Amino acid sequence: MKPEPPEVIEISGKSVSCDGGGGALGHPKVFLTLDDDGNVECPYCDRMFVQAKTA
Repeated sequence: MKPEPPEVIEISGKSVSCDGGGGALGHPKVFLTLDDDGNVECPYCDRMFVQAKTA
Protein backbone atom coordinates (compact mmCIF):
# COMPACT_ATOMS: atom_id res chain seq x y z
CA MET A 1 0.00 0.00 0.00
CA LYS A 2 1.37 3.40 -1.03
CA PRO A 3 1.62 6.01 1.77
CA GLU A 4 -0.44 9.21 1.57
CA PRO A 5 1.30 12.19 -0.07
CA PRO A 6 2.51 14.89 2.34
CA GLU A 7 0.25 17.52 0.78
CA VAL A 8 -2.65 17.52 -1.69
CA ILE A 9 -3.20 20.72 -3.69
CA GLU A 10 -6.21 21.35 -5.93
CA ILE A 11 -5.52 23.20 -9.18
CA SER A 12 -7.83 24.52 -11.88
CA GLY A 13 -5.60 23.99 -14.93
CA LYS A 14 -3.98 20.95 -16.53
CA SER A 15 -0.39 21.91 -15.65
CA VAL A 16 1.40 23.21 -12.59
CA SER A 17 4.90 24.12 -11.44
CA CYS A 18 6.34 22.99 -8.12
CA ASP A 19 9.44 24.23 -6.30
CA GLY A 20 8.80 22.55 -2.97
CA GLY A 21 7.48 25.77 -1.46
CA GLY A 22 10.40 26.12 0.91
CA GLY A 23 12.33 28.96 -0.72
CA ALA A 24 16.01 28.03 -0.42
CA LEU A 25 14.95 24.80 1.31
CA GLY A 26 12.76 23.73 -1.62
CA HIS A 27 13.86 21.96 -4.79
CA PRO A 28 14.44 22.91 -8.45
CA LYS A 29 11.27 24.16 -10.16
CA VAL A 30 9.62 21.43 -12.21
CA PHE A 31 6.65 21.71 -14.56
CA LEU A 32 4.08 18.92 -14.31
CA THR A 33 1.04 17.97 -16.39
CA LEU A 34 -1.99 16.21 -14.93
CA ASP A 35 -2.52 12.66 -16.15
CA ASP A 36 -5.80 11.26 -17.52
CA ASP A 37 -7.01 10.64 -13.94
CA GLY A 38 -6.63 14.36 -13.14
CA ASN A 39 -3.64 14.18 -10.82
CA VAL A 40 0.16 14.28 -10.78
CA GLU A 41 2.74 13.79 -8.03
CA CYS A 42 5.90 15.88 -7.75
CA PRO A 43 8.94 13.60 -8.12
CA TYR A 44 10.95 15.70 -5.64
CA CYS A 45 8.64 16.46 -2.70
CA ASP A 46 5.75 14.04 -3.33
CA ARG A 47 3.11 16.80 -3.28
CA MET A 48 0.00 15.57 -5.05
CA PHE A 49 -1.71 18.00 -7.43
CA VAL A 50 -5.32 17.17 -8.31
CA GLN A 51 -7.87 18.70 -10.67
CA ALA A 52 -10.31 20.88 -8.70
CA LYS A 53 -13.92 19.76 -8.90
CA THR A 54 -16.13 22.18 -10.83
CA ALA A 55 -19.64 22.87 -9.63
